[in-house]
Amino acid sequence: MNDLGIVGGKVFDGFNSYDANIYIKDGRISNISTDLLDAEETYDAKGLYIFPGLIDPHVHFSLRLGKYTSADDFESGSVGAAFGGVTTFIDFLDPITETSEIENAFFERKKLASKSHIDYSFHMAIAHPNFPASELSRRTLALGSNSIKCFTTYSTSNRMTEDGYILDLLRASKEFGLVISFHAENDSIILHELSRKDKHLPKDLPLFHPYESEAEAVSRVATLARLTGGQAYIVHNSSGRSIGLLRKSDIPPNLRLETCPQYLILDDSIYEKNDESAALHTIVPPLRSKEDVSLMKRYFISNTFSTVGTDHCPFMRNEKLENVDDYDHMPNGIGGVETSFSLLYTFFVSEDSISLNDLIRMQSVNPANIFGLTQKGRIFPGADADLALFDPNERWEVRIDSLHTHADYTPYEGMKIVGKFVSTLVRGKFVVRDGEFVGEQRGRFIERRPVFWHTR
Repeated sequence: MNDLGIVGGKVFDGFNSYDANIYIKDGRISNISTDLLDAEETYDAKGLYIFPGLIDPHVHFSLRLGKYTSADDFESGSVGAAFGGVTTFIDFLDPITETSEIENAFFERKKLASKSHIDYSFHMAIAHPNFPASELSRRTLALGSNSIKCFTTYSTSNRMTEDGYILDLLRASKEFGLVISFHAENDSIILHELSRKDKHLPKDLPLFHPYESEAEAVSRVATLARLTGGQAYIVHNSSGRSIGLLRKSDIPPNLRLETCPQYLILDDSIYEKNDESAALHTIVPPLRSKEDVSLMKRYFISNTFSTVGTDHCPFMRNEKLENVDDYDHMPNGIGGVETSFSLLYTFFVSEDSISLNDLIRMQSVNPANIFGLTQKGRIFPGADADLALFDPNERWEVRIDSLHTHADYTPYEGMKIVGKFVSTLVRGKFVVRDGEFVGEQRGRFIERRPVFWHTR
């Protein structure tokens, strides 16, 4: 006897669409059939689309930045994620430098994440490590993670990783089955641009972090990936001109690119509106020019990006505004985990720019494959019963008081949206059901073993 049957819906698995009933037993998909099978409970999904649960590979819950902590902890962040169809996310450990910090960073983060209502994993993060890349690789895998985040900037906070160590990391990634992810900006360019102004204001963020800084670093990471054959993943690509330069030299088959909804929807004119608007939209990389956004849309439509992350990291309005004239002491970050899919569905799928399965691949199938989430991001017997049920006809308006974040503002306020998730299941249990939060169980830490990408 099946525990649950999801019947009458239309399945989109990232490649195909078909009418089928999905049956669940012991937290996994037990059968996919056009027949009505026995089940202890039946859920009527007539008129709904059924997706594999979304995977957000880039969130920052309970992130400490000096005296500030991001507005969403693992509980509120996971609830908002579930309302956005997300069933698994990957957060980050605090950056480590010494070997003695590794296990402590992991277990502290895992303790915080135990409040999550959906499944989760972690990226290792490094800050100018002083021990061999091979040891870092082994220790990371031993903790059930297969990805390491490094920065090509932030030298002033000692988080920057030099090119020589990056070379070693990429070589190790090929040997050990790791993914090396990059915040890719040119540190020297940023420091130079900052030095040109005595006062650092939020509205000048695009000047301090110009697209040239991103273009150079992205190209450098691509070159090192090409030379080593290592598995490289560049997070939050923001500049269409940067991607255009990368495409001219051919994107190596062992490089994966992530972008975020904000870089496809918002542009840097926001920084010119007023001081408050500029402060509320401080993120790194910053929002880019209309030219960049237009190019980003073109490359998004042409499947240049493998994944969509959100870089979800909101802060409270008063925290952003208390240093409105002093960018150096202002926390960076905005929210987006709950609205990501629906925004992109509205702006791309409903406009017939990309197919629905294209978007599902970027937000579910591909993150699972890239980061070795072998039971996630797919609909077939034996896979975890992580499912997101979507009403393609629901029309709604983004309002902060209707979202489930602890933050008190959203950069997408007032946007008219088509399509909304109505129910979300994690391992066969409803977290959201018919628009209501019903999640009583906690999410699990998902161990990720060595992963070796299939390259062209």
